[in-house]
Parts: sequence; C-alpha cells; structure tokens
Amino acid sequence: MLVILSQKVDSESSYADELFDSYHYPARYKNQLHKGDIFIYYQGNRYDKSQRYYFGVGSVGEIQTTDGENYYAKLLDCQQFERKVPIYLPDGGYIEQLGFETVRKSLNPPWQSSIRPLSQEAYDYILKAAGIQLSSEPVHQDSINVLKDKLKLAVRDFYVEGNSSAIHRIESIASAIGRATSTSGKENEHIQSSRYSPTVSQVEKLSRLLDYCKTMRMSYSYKPILILALLHYGDQDGCISIENAAVYFREYYSNRKAQGLAIEKKQCIYLRDNVTDAQIIANLLSNPVKVLIESGFFFYNEDSHVFSISPDIWSTIDGSDKAAITRICRQKLKDYYKD
Repeated sequence: MLVILSQKVDSESSYADELFDSYHYPARYKNQLHKGDIFIYYQGNRYDKSQRYYFGVGSVGEIQTTDGENYYAKLLDCQQFERKVPIYLPDGGYIEQLGFETVRKSLNPPWQSSIRPLSQEAYDYILKAAGIQLSSEPVHQDSINVLKDKLKLAVRDFYVEGNSSAIHRIESIASAIGRATSTSGKENEHIQSSRYSPTVSQVEKLSRLLDYCKTMRMSYSYKPILILALLHYGDQDGCISIENAAVYFREYYSNRKAQGLAIEKKQCIYLRDNVTDAQIIANLLSNPVKVLIESGFFFYNEDSHVFSISPDIWSTIDGSDKAAITRICRQKLKDYYKD
C-alpha cells in the first residue's frame, strides 16, 4: 500500500534513521508498515510552514526487530526529489486531502502520525509535482508468469505458514496480474506500477483489532475502559484528549461505586475519593495508554496529549463496528469482575 513516512531533515531526531536507507520506528506503528509498501518521505515542522514538504519516494524492504520495541525497515529503490513538494494545494487545502475518503474518514490527515496511509490520487499528484513520471513497461507473458509465481508464494505464506501480513502482497500482486492480463493483448498498451486498493488491508486490520480486543490480557480493568472512552467520548477522527479520557474513567468508577459494585479487584487510585485529575492522567499514561500503543492499533501524541485509534482503521469503522467493539469491551469487563 501507499504510505507517508515522516522524516526529520532540518532538526535532530531521536530515532536511528538512515536517510534513504533505513527507517526506525516504535512498536506502536508495527501494523502500519509492511514489506512491499511504497512510501513518500514527508518533512514536517510545527513552527515553520515553509519547511513542510515531501522530498522523496521509495519502497519498503525487509523489516526487523530485535526487542519487539524498535523496528527497522530497509528502504529500497529510493529517489530524492529534485524539487521539494510543499504539502499545500495551490488553491488551498492539503495534497493529502486528495482522495482522502479511500484511506480515512476525516478530511485532514493525522499529521501527528509518523506513518500514515496515502491515497493513490495524492501519491500521483506528489510525483507529478516533483517532476517524476510513473515508469511503465510493455506487458509480456513472462512478466505475467513471474507475477503468478509470486502470487503462489504469497498465498502459501498466508495459508500454510500463517503469515497474516502476506495478505497485502496477495492484494497487490493480484491487482497487478489483473491489469497485466487485461492489456497484454493490446498493442501499445502498458502496465503501470500497481495502484493501492485499501479494502482488503484495512478490513484485515479491523479484524485484527477485534481479535486483539477479544484476547487482550487484563491485570486491571483499564484497557477496555480506555477503548470505550475513545469510542464514546472521542471526536469524529477517532481521537480523545487524555483529559477527557480521565473524565470518563472518573465517571465510570463513580457509577460502579454508586451501584454498590466493586470498583477494582486490586488496590488502585480509583478507590480513593480524593483522587485528582492529574493522578488519573498519570495512571492512564503509565498503564493502558502505554500498553495499547504497543499493540500497534492505537497512538498517543505527547505534544497534543491526544490518544487515538489508527486512522486507517478508523476510516473503515462504522456504527456496527463501534457497537461490536463496545460489546467486546463490555464483555471483557463483565468477565474480569466476575472472576
């Protein structure tokens, strides 16, 4: 699929990136980047609008981790743009707003996310603005056969080896074969680089999120409560401030106490009547926020103090999906307090 990789080039970075060679990112993004993805490099700057631009393109190779916390993606076929592409459209708005409905629900991109999905329309616009022509080659039967062989290997990885990430390769290769076979019998027709269709990968990610909610381990009741806070107190972009999440937690435990129900199974700050908002926020950051972002399905922006769900997952969630996640979380809480 197509993604944006945020990369600092005009300031110090806390990550061990090698420009146009490797990309270092934390575990919270582990489900957002896959081998074979096509990326656009993005430089952001909170204080200088002139330093917000796209400056390169490439593909993602092997991804490795040694500790489960830090991930390193090898970058392949990289090309630096001869001219930087500002993030703004000439008539106002942002380039990443083009075709946004194919990758998310909100018009504006989640600028705080270091890795985020990119629409095909925005991708094509950026390359054109950078003066790069999408390469194309005549379609030959040999190239189709190579694609078929790759598809067989990807299917085997998915069904036999149990490699769920292979679904992205299956999607991309199958699309390429479809276009190749539809043009192979026509003269002067060419196959272009594969175009991203978000349906399978995003549905797969939503399915993984549901599975995660069903199977997440619970030492305290915090994780499903924070997910419920996000669903019911969050905004239209799937975000909630940590302050509003603290309000939800206070109300949740107060309601349990008022109904004569156990507040928690263990000693915790919510047993105290005089617990402060600051203490609740500190508790949220040290426990459920930290664990949930490690799952790769959620993010926390330390600058804006906002907790959010992965934007490419949120873009696929409708009312029935929210109801399903709500049921799962409430059942998890019911089982937790029953034990």
